[in-house]
Amino acid sequence: MTIEDKISNALKNVITHGWNRLDLKNCGLSEIPEIIFENCPDLVIIDLSNDDFSETKNQITKIPKSIKKLKKLTRLNLSNNLISEISEDLSELSNLVYLNLSNNKITHLPSKVANLPKLTSLFLEGNPFDLLPPEIVARGVDSIRNFIQQMDVPEYLYEAKLVIVGEGRVGKTCLSKGLMDDEYELEDEISTEGINIQQWIIPEDQVKSINPSIQRDLQINVWDFGGQEIYHSTHQFFLTKRSIYMIVTESRKEDRHEDFYYWLNIIKLLGDQSPIIMVLNKADQTNKEIPFKEFQESFPNLKKLFKVSLKQEYRLDFISFKNELIEITSQLPHIGTPLPKVWVDIRFEIEKLKQSNLNYINQAQYLDICKMHYRDHDAALFLSEYFHDLGVILHFQNDFELKDTIFLNHEWVTKGVYKILDDKTVIEQKGRFSLADINRIWSDHDYREKMPQLLCLMRNKKFDLCFELENGDYLVPRLLPVDEIDIEWIPENELIMFELRYKFMPKGILSRLIVKMHRDIYDNKYWRYGVLLKYENTYALIREKYFESKITILLSGDNKKDFLAIIRKNLLEINKDFQRLKVDEMIHCNCDECYSSENPFFYSYDLLRRCEATNIQKVMCHHSLTMVFVSSLVTDISRDRLSEEKIIYCENKNSQYLNDLELANVSFISEKDASGVFSQTKASIGKYGLRDRDFLLDSEIIRLRSKYPNYYILNYYCFENYLYHPSNVAELGINNLSISEYTTEITRQKNQNKNHIISIYKQARSSYYELKIATEKIIDKPNENEIIEYLNSDNIEIFFKAFSTKDHLNKDFIDKYGIKPKELASTEWFKKQILEIIDPK
Repeated sequence: MTIEDKISNALKNVITHGWNRLDLKNCGLSEIPEIIFENCPDLVIIDLSNDDFSETKNQITKIPKSIKKLKKLTRLNLSNNLISEISEDLSELSNLVYLNLSNNKITHLPSKVANLPKLTSLFLEGNPFDLLPPEIVARGVDSIRNFIQQMDVPEYLYEAKLVIVGEGRVGKTCLSKGLMDDEYELEDEISTEGINIQQWIIPEDQVKSINPSIQRDLQINVWDFGGQEIYHSTHQFFLTKRSIYMIVTESRKEDRHEDFYYWLNIIKLLGDQSPIIMVLNKADQTNKEIPFKEFQESFPNLKKLFKVSLKQEYRLDFISFKNELIEITSQLPHIGTPLPKVWVDIRFEIEKLKQSNLNYINQAQYLDICKMHYRDHDAALFLSEYFHDLGVILHFQNDFELKDTIFLNHEWVTKGVYKILDDKTVIEQKGRFSLADINRIWSDHDYREKMPQLLCLMRNKKFDLCFELENGDYLVPRLLPVDEIDIEWIPENELIMFELRYKFMPKGILSRLIVKMHRDIYDNKYWRYGVLLKYENTYALIREKYFESKITILLSGDNKKDFLAIIRKNLLEINKDFQRLKVDEMIHCNCDECYSSENPFFYSYDLLRRCEATNIQKVMCHHSLTMVFVSSLVTDISRDRLSEEKIIYCENKNSQYLNDLELANVSFISEKDASGVFSQTKASIGKYGLRDRDFLLDSEIIRLRSKYPNYYILNYYCFENYLYHPSNVAELGINNLSISEYTTEITRQKNQNKNHIISIYKQARSSYYELKIATEKIIDKPNENEIIEYLNSDNIEIFFKAFSTKDHLNKDFIDKYGIKPKELASTEWFKKQILEIIDPK
């Protein structure tokens, strides 16, 4: 079918046959067909987006005013086009629930559009907004509305981050001191351990002489990164957008090109388009050649190469370098960007605490600061997320053990972590350390007070630095021996060979995988670049081949397909931390020649998926030149076909616990709320949704499941009801915890809150997107008082349908036993309940 036929058929189906969905993605359109505004008033969904692979992309440049005629429209996707302006006429689409305008050329978002009454999903990433910070855009519609609402009184922030990287002993610390102190004289500096952070204030007069558009002081936060290789994989967590990067080397040092290549690539992944400068230090000595133009061709944001020396006779050259650095920094796009004044005021309060040598505060102290500036609890936590993303603080709100601690001083945190990584005894013990080692290493008063939190930080999913061994010791995989150990494992003939090939591979990926999958390690078989795992009588030998930029996986046993799915899911989770990371998944050929070869041909996983989708049954092996059945290649990769891996959208932060269940061939993706889950499910046949029950009736759930079999709904009011269910708590076997007393306490609190819940449930139900669509006939209005019947019952299986442990259960009764949500989400009972919902067979 030609593109013209596709467009003609789609318009015919809408205009003639009354279809309410128009799909014209990848059709080469330069404008939205005007005919749909005149003849298609019942349209509910329009998709005019593009994907990365199409050669016939739409290139739509504007949204016509006529779009306001489509009053029934609920979903509009115009992502990856050339739109430069959002028309205010969109604000008349009062039923719009989903709007995707990501990756266009938009600079301004009208507040009326952001505040559309039913809009729950707003995607704007990849646009060059004048005001909206990318960290706010990435958090979705609620964050965007919050930002716009608080912009009535703006304040302008003239602040930037300078990140200095490079190998060890090249003079990074001397350079940073020379930049900040005009009187600095060269001296032997101790090699930087971890990260040093200093504030460099350039006075207004000096800034104006370099960049007249800035009328105030410019603050540059200088992050001096230690150069030792053990730090590289940890440093990458602090590389951010909206920064300027300085890669330093020295004249005498024979750097390998791969060192530059590593830093340029990791900055490209994590720093977006942030400018980079190269500095050849100690230029008073014999200069070496650096292929700067070659690097610049591959990395266009590489601005300039400077040759500098801190010796007195080179002082004028250094001052010139310093002024150019200030000029480049002052021209960063975010310099002078307005922020809500109250945010800047709170930021300054936090800075005062840092300057008074406070390294951390608790959440209550932070909330008090926000309260002084008339920010309520929710607004304060929203702002904390923004500050965390921006690198002002570290606050892991979703980690039960860390959420009450707000780390103010990144340098203090990283030095604490590096005290473990750099400890001579830990290194001699090949990364193993005990509680006695922890007490010795973190013996300083400040660290001693926060030992549990620092250890939790090292185990946090963001870092994956260490894991607990069975004897209570801990292990840092990045300090394991580098040589591969002998493994007495003779695999069977039926093997799966799978590879992840990276265009550029960040350091530490396999170390993080070892942490994530440490429960599956077989017989302590691991080294720095490899591990042997076992799961249900199936073995997996995983190796990192860093200089080949790939990870290889060799599987043998009875359940290869499920185990591979679990391994892939963990690796993909790690890869997601690196935006724009390009990875090809490869599957080995099983033709006669490749079957017995040590170097078989590999097929692209994506290619095989596309072959399935287009019914191509055979592909050629490039070694033997024979044709191989696609079905024979994918039999062991999935339960049936590659395309049958379940993608399940779920609410808010539930995905964190659900993915930890490691259900084979199932991935959970977080949506903002139930409306987002329903929208994803309703619009995509191959996707699934899982929402909280909330105040839905049994009859409504039956109707929804009948109409949308791939839309799963919890049997209880919310996800937390499963976590805190007495049967789930009982499985933990906590000493002295009476389950009958616990059940009685839950029932008491239900009855205590019952009247309040009854007073709000009807209003809550009126907001449910599924019940609002009249044509769906889901709502069971005559029987909605069944909610009261649920609440009147003292049978926990009944009242858990309408009682929320998340909102109304005071957990003091159970908290005193030290029970954590993560433990509650790891039980067999919990796993069984979830499986019964998403796989009722």
